[in-house]
Amino acid sequence: MRFFEFKTKVTEAVDKDVMALQRELKAAGEDIGTFGPKGDGVDGRLGSYTRRAAERQPAIADKYKDVLARPNSVDAQKVDVSTIQDPDFKNKLQKVANALGVKAHDLLAIFKQESGVNPAAVNQKSGATGLIQFMPDTARRLGTTTQELAQMDGVQQLDYVYKYFKMTGVGDGTLGDLYMAVFMPKYIGYPDNHVLGANGAAGFSGKVYDQNKGLDRNRDGAITIADVKNSVARFA
Repeated sequence: MRFFEFKTKVTEAVDKDVMALQRELKAAGEDIGTFGPKGDGVDGRLGSYTRRAAERQPAIADKYKDVLARPNSVDAQKVDVSTIQDPDFKNKLQKVANALGVKAHDLLAIFKQESGVNPAAVNQKSGATGLIQFMPDTARRLGTTTQELAQMDGVQQLDYVYKYFKMTGVGDGTLGDLYMAVFMPKYIGYPDNHVLGANGAAGFSGKVYDQNKGLDRNRDGAITIADVKNSVARFA
């Protein structure tokens, strides 16, 4: 999470099918809360507001019955961390990896890329803190603050790494998807040639490029998902 949190940034993985459902419910006049970047309830996360609204719109509910059959999105603050506890960092990291269904060395590669495996690392411009550079808003979603994270050792902070990936998901479990979950989770599963930031572009795309120019190693004026994935591969 190396760039600033803009209003348009989505800090959690979103389900495009759920977003489509929410938009139709909203268009039908339903109140689905004030979640999401626009405060209109369209956040791509399945929960009680969306389910209740769907119950009042049987035609829409039938259209999206497969979507509604999915479990609710994870509330990171309620994630049980009791099963991953261990006083040793390496042992606990392995437990976290096992619980997520990923490789411990891939998580470690991300820590190296983001913070040099320093739980107290702080980006003075963005406020990003810790092993995976938790942004301030993300920390709040996890039930903590960047100030509290900065005071934790690596063993303690792994609880929040685990909660974070439970919230975003891990995609296909590869290092590339894991790192996309950290860098920009909205785009987990998108094709590698998808452009995230473009040099000179207006709005969010231009800002992403400006703050991550180093990822554009072939100097083509664009940062793609492949560029992001390649940046962490050197630590694998």
